[in-house]
Amino acid sequence: MKQNCLSALLTAACCLLSAPALWADGKDDLTPNLAPAADNTPISQEFSSEVGFTGQSKTKQGNATLGDVNEINSHASYVVSPQITEGVLLRTGINWDRNSFGLFNNAPLPNTLQATNLIIGADMTLGDRIIMRVEAHPGIYSDFVNITGSDFDMPVQIGGTYLYSKNFQIIFGIQIDLKSDLPLVGLPGFRWQFADNWVLSAIPPKPQLQYQVNNSLTLYTGAELLGGTYHLNDQFGSNHSFSSGAQATKLNGNICDFTELRVGAGLTWKFTPNLSLDLSGGVMPYRKFDMHPDQIGFNNDHSTVFNSNISAASPYGEAGISGSF
Repeated sequence: MKQNCLSALLTAACCLLSAPALWADGKDDLTPNLAPAADNTPISQEFSSEVGFTGQSKTKQGNATLGDVNEINSHASYVVSPQITEGVLLRTGINWDRNSFGLFNNAPLPNTLQATNLIIGADMTLGDRIIMRVEAHPGIYSDFVNITGSDFDMPVQIGGTYLYSKNFQIIFGIQIDLKSDLPLVGLPGFRWQFADNWVLSAIPPKPQLQYQVNNSLTLYTGAELLGGTYHLNDQFGSNHSFSSGAQATKLNGNICDFTELRVGAGLTWKFTPNLSLDLSGGVMPYRKFDMHPDQIGFNNDHSTVFNSNISAASPYGEAGISGSF
């Protein structure tokens, strides 16, 4: 029962937070920053790029150990935000995520889970203390084998920040994804600067305890949630299975809800006023592939689950660069 509860919680968090920039970020003051820059530039830009590697981890189906899996995860995004009126910014851009897995022979698992999607949304202020973000992410979410219309998905995310005070902000949000095993989920969070150099950022997908060494360097420890919902090709089960017949073909055309938890420490170095480098490392104690029919409101009894738990924890390392202009 404990394992089922943990699995449900992590899946909900990842379904909600796998797409980038869901939350409107907490600010250090009570003035929402939705106006043009000081030089009156009407358009702001932001980008991020990350790559990480996770070592070998034992993967199980139920109590049966199947083999070792490693992983390379990559991410890149670019967003342009023109101001259309006071307090309202459009958000248009593109996002790419890829999880590539090193698999054992005849593994009933995807070699790749990948998303290439547009970002279409807006940031807006509601009064003096609330910043809202609404985004749709239409695109292809699949194993990128024989791409069809079934690979299309469009998660919708609504997030916001309530500016309670200079040092404390409350974060909230929901995601709607009809292909996920949890079509509608929501999770709260908060950001609390409880001392001059200390911040508790309890905001998925990267909750952190941060220590600001100086204006350029921040050290942190915390967790990171990776995940997403992807369509598997119509011959996936037939081509990726120990078995044959109905047991194998039942995975054809399935949806895979992927979830991964990482725990570690790292640093963020702001090496120019607009660019930051992030380095982190630690362990990956939990990973799950939950495969189920491509239908809304599926029956859990029809899902097939493969997982790595804390007894099979493996090391990871990640590096990224981000910027805003």
